[in-house]
Amino acid sequence: MPKKPDKEQKEKELSASQRLSSGVSSIGSFFVRIVRNAFALFTFVMIAVMFTPVANYLARPLIVDMELRSVGVIAVLGGGAYRNGILSGSSNERLLHGLRLYRSGLSEKIIFVGGSVLDQTQKITETVKRDGGEERTPDVVEAAIMMEVAKSLGFDESAMSVDNSSLNTYENLKSVKEYMSEQGFKSCLVVTSPGHMYRAIKVSKKLGMDCSPAPVGDYLRYIGSPVGRLGLMRAVLWEYAAIVLYKSFGYI
Repeated sequence: MPKKPDKEQKEKELSASQRLSSGVSSIGSFFVRIVRNAFALFTFVMIAVMFTPVANYLARPLIVDMELRSVGVIAVLGGGAYRNGILSGSSNERLLHGLRLYRSGLSEKIIFVGGSVLDQTQKITETVKRDGGEERTPDVVEAAIMMEVAKSLGFDESAMSVDNSSLNTYENLKSVKEYMSEQGFKSCLVVTSPGHMYRAIKVSKKLGMDCSPAPVGDYLRYIGSPVGRLGLMRAVLWEYAAIVLYKSFGYI
C-alpha cells in the first residue's frame, strides 16, 4: 500500500504554494501601482498644459524680434501643405506676411522656399540622413503652391522665384544662399512663423548669410484655449528637439 505523505511534507508544499501565490500577487500589485501612478502623472501633465500657460512660457525663448530693412531678397520659408494642394496654416501666414513686406517696398525680389515630407517619422529620418547623396522627392511642394497663390493675387511673376527641392530648415537657407550668390544679392529678410524664427536665423548666421529676421507677429502668447495649448506644446517640444538636433549636426 502506497505510503501517504506525512503531515510535515504537506505543510511544506502548502507553504511553498502560498509563497508563490503571494509573490505573483505582489508583482501584480506592483504593476498596477505603476500603471495607476503613470496615469495620474499623465493626467496631471495634460491638465497643466491645457489649463495653465506653461506652453506659452516655453515658447517665449523662441521668439525673435523683427528687424526690417531694405534687402536684396525676401525669403519666405515653407511651412507645409496638404496633399490636395492646400497650404497649411503656417505656410499661409508666412505667405501673407512675406507678400506684405514685398508690397511695402523692402525688396524687389521674393523667393518661396521648400517642400515637405508629410510623414513625421520620415521627416526626422530625412533630416538625420543629411546629404546622403540620394535624390529625395518631397510629398508636396508648398513653395510652388505659394508662388501660384501670389500670382493669382496679381503679384508680378518676374519678381518671384521658387525652390522646390529643400526639405528642412537647413536646406531652405542653404538654397536661399545659393540663390543670393547666383543673383548677386548681399542681404535678405527671412520670413517664417514666430516659433520657428530662432532656429532659422541661427542657421542663416551659421551659413554666413547677411539676413535679418522678419517673423510673423507673435501670436503664441495669446493662445489660451485648452486644445490650442496642447497644439502649442507639441510645436514647442518639436522645435526644441530640432534645435538640439541642429546643434549636434553643427547647423547652428
